[in-house]
Amino acid sequence: MSDIDFSQHHFLIVDDKRFLRNLIQGVLLQRHAGSVRHAGHGAAAINMLSSALGEIDCILCDWNMEPVNGLELLRIIRTGRIDYAPRGIRFIMMTGYGDERVVKAAMALDVSGYVVKPVSAEHLVKVVSMAFSKPQPLKDPHVYEKAAEVELPDDALEGGKRVPPWVLLSAMKQGARESITESLDQICAESANSSRSRVIKNPRTLALEEISAGQVLAENIYNEIGRLLLAQGTVLNGAMLHRLHDVMLASHESIRLVVGDFEE
Repeated sequence: MSDIDFSQHHFLIVDDKRFLRNLIQGVLLQRHAGSVRHAGHGAAAINMLSSALGEIDCILCDWNMEPVNGLELLRIIRTGRIDYAPRGIRFIMMTGYGDERVVKAAMALDVSGYVVKPVSAEHLVKVVSMAFSKPQPLKDPHVYEKAAEVELPDDALEGGKRVPPWVLLSAMKQGARESITESLDQICAESANSSRSRVIKNPRTLALEEISAGQVLAENIYNEIGRLLLAQGTVLNGAMLHRLHDVMLASHESIRLVVGDFEE
């Protein structure tokens, strides 16, 4: 396999560590890359891709970032929810974790290549060249939505902030964004009175239509800029579930929540 002509390609590096972005940029520029852009996290990458007008054709992305991680960004791209990002854009996942579940999650989302940091210049060039030397497979968007449910390592998720697709407002049309923002603001106000100190038992992930009033949210949910929208310990009442249903209709996304019950 011969190396590709890097001058014909435009790259976006997504990593929350500036020195790593600069290091990878140096490797790409040594290969005379057509252009190289930076984003400090997945939400910033979404905004950049939404206005890039098709210039970027390869993303090199860390997976473990807040508030939007690399797997979420890849899923959003593969499901076609960013106007100017083709679903088949080449996507190289970079990670410091060697956990098999992360690899499987990336593969289920048809990642174009996968490297474990720290990565050598030679290996990075090889992985990018391989990504462009073969067709990028694409499945129906609904397949990628299901693939997003792959369980991730507990140690990697500890302390993280879950940003589900239905609160990624920057990737939505203006009209839908305004209606979703209003509904989420109302939900957030009600969630502020949650009972965070009580122990929650029997946590399970359910689709919105399977959740009954009185069940307890067993996770914190944030928006793309890190604001807490739904607090763990919130008792989901009928009005809140109705507003979440409105959000689901406006965003065209299925809503799944981790819910449980308070320990007596």
